[in-house]
Amino acid sequence: MVDRRRFIQGAVGATALAASVRATAQSRSSQRPRFWEVGEAGDFDTLRLVERDPAPLAAGQVRIQVTATALAGRDLSIAKGWFLQDKPPTLVPVSEGVGRVVQVGEGVSRIKPGDRVVSVHFAGWVDGPWTPANYALDVGNTIDGWLADQVILPESGLVTVPDNVSDFTAATMVGSGITAWHALHEVARVKSGETVLSLGTGGVSTWGLKLAKAAGARVVMTSSSDEKLARMRELGADETINYRRNPGWGEAVQAQTGGVDVVLENVGRETLDQSMLSCGYNARVVMIGTARLPDQLPKMPGFYIKNLSMKAISNGSQRMMTEMMRAVSVNNIEAVVGRVFDFQNAVAAFKFMEASSHIGKVVIRHPV
Repeated sequence: MVDRRRFIQGAVGATALAASVRATAQSRSSQRPRFWEVGEAGDFDTLRLVERDPAPLAAGQVRIQVTATALAGRDLSIAKGWFLQDKPPTLVPVSEGVGRVVQVGEGVSRIKPGDRVVSVHFAGWVDGPWTPANYALDVGNTIDGWLADQVILPESGLVTVPDNVSDFTAATMVGSGITAWHALHEVARVKSGETVLSLGTGGVSTWGLKLAKAAGARVVMTSSSDEKLARMRELGADETINYRRNPGWGEAVQAQTGGVDVVLENVGRETLDQSMLSCGYNARVVMIGTARLPDQLPKMPGFYIKNLSMKAISNGSQRMMTEMMRAVSVNNIEAVVGRVFDFQNAVAAFKFMEASSHIGKVVIRHPV
């Protein structure tokens, strides 16, 4: 008999795995899949759990039995109706997830039933430069997301997950992980021996820590909590600084390090001046966070005299995810997970995420 835990983690043989996937699909065939919908967005309590008849697959689509999802900041904004344009109340949220393929549509060639997969949340972005056209297939935003028993996604965004990468790690790679990878390896081109500043202790921040250390870089982390900073040092951070006790933390980081080479600006323009003060010459600042505008616009100290470069990014392509997945597998990297909720407690997971008391990612475990 297949051990369910090992089944979830993808550690069973190919024959047993295919049989298990078929058995799971058959056991659910008499049940209507459940989906969390945003409802009349405005509050997390408007999220609603509903049943639907399974939708037919179109050409190029894949049906996935979801095993885990992870929450990102934008998921909270979508649930509250704050993200770009209004969403239909039937939208299924959440852009980060992992699951087993149970069915493939006509023309699907890379993916087969039994594969464990993730999808970049811009599911049509296979490679090449960013384009706004990517929003047409934006998982959990313009198309249904992962917070359901099953999800249907285009093959174009899917990447298979190796056996030694856990469900929780794989799910969190989809948003936070690939964003940190994009920043470090596609934009900053981080090198061994360089110093990376990663703001905060959330999902992108902790993935930035893990990936930067794997690349041989030194890492500086910031937080207002000494307890969280202690945990960051346990995870490998070389320097930490409490920004609440050190309002001028940019100069403090510069003094500690001689100037950082890469900044993962996970907050936004509110902290940009301090981030630039922390930089050494020719540093690369990658804009990731989209926090509220500060009362005064950034002065951007040192931008010219230090010859700094700055670029904003959005998530990553399928090609980037494929490369990151390989690196995570080879280096046995595990995501930092702050709390796990069960599927039926999704509303509580959203509320916990909003409180920002956790480290790393908030994960939702799905029944299998």
